[in-house]
Amino acid sequence: MMNKIGFVGAGKMGVSLGHYLKNKGLSVTGFYDSVSEAARYASELTEAVHFASLNALLEACEVVFVTVPDGIIATAWEACRQYDIRGKYFFHCSGVLCSDVFSGSKEAGVWACSAHPVCAVSSQNDGKVFSGKFFVGEGDETGLKLLKSMLERTKNPFRVIRSADKAKYHAAAAVSSNLFCALAQMGEDLLCECGFDQEAAHDLLRPLMLGNMDNIAEKGCMAALTGPVERDDAGTVAKHLSALQHHDREIYRLLSLRLIGMAQQKHPDRDYTNLLKMLRK
Repeated sequence: MMNKIGFVGAGKMGVSLGHYLKNKGLSVTGFYDSVSEAARYASELTEAVHFASLNALLEACEVVFVTVPDGIIATAWEACRQYDIRGKYFFHCSGVLCSDVFSGSKEAGVWACSAHPVCAVSSQNDGKVFSGKFFVGEGDETGLKLLKSMLERTKNPFRVIRSADKAKYHAAAAVSSNLFCALAQMGEDLLCECGFDQEAAHDLLRPLMLGNMDNIAEKGCMAALTGPVERDDAGTVAKHLSALQHHDREIYRLLSLRLIGMAQQKHPDRDYTNLLKMLRK
């Protein structure tokens, strides 16, 4: 018999995840939200129950996903603790917060975990975005066991990390997604300084960015590495540095130092000493 799943919070994450789990055959019972219309929409989308009160949802569900913004997860949890929740499972989907945001969970008699889907959810009706994506969990062992069984049913890969590594894990995800946006914008802005308009700059760099990401995805970062740093072309790197100012120059310098570390592993026979000295100035 499947556990009945309820969602506290009917925003983009809660509604989309509920829709996804329901379509994968899990027992999504319903939603509660302080904004009644949000819970009603979620319930209609998933053909589930719109709970008028938090207590009603807690009484009806054995598994509770607290899918509110990170800043109010603790507040929502404290509201849940006012009721008899013994024997239930609590999950949140924050990428950076640990399961310890469910303070006093053991005393309350519940199993508490974080369950972060490694994807960006753009709307309330974005359930397909979870298909095939990793979920990363940490927290109570019994809760993680249940989470694993749920994700086996949905065919989502699953990894467990230590609570102490949660912030570093989320930083890795941010570096690999959000920070790429900053680098792409930096490249476009530099072209605009050369006389391109924003659209033309984007069109020029798009195939370069897509080709590079395809190579990284197919071959891995080390094999995909090309360019003047890999070639140990100190002259070209020096010209780049002279053309850049302020933060752009520092970003280029620090990332190039990182690339040298990769290049040295890829080409252990090359001597990058001069390039290192230039970039460390």
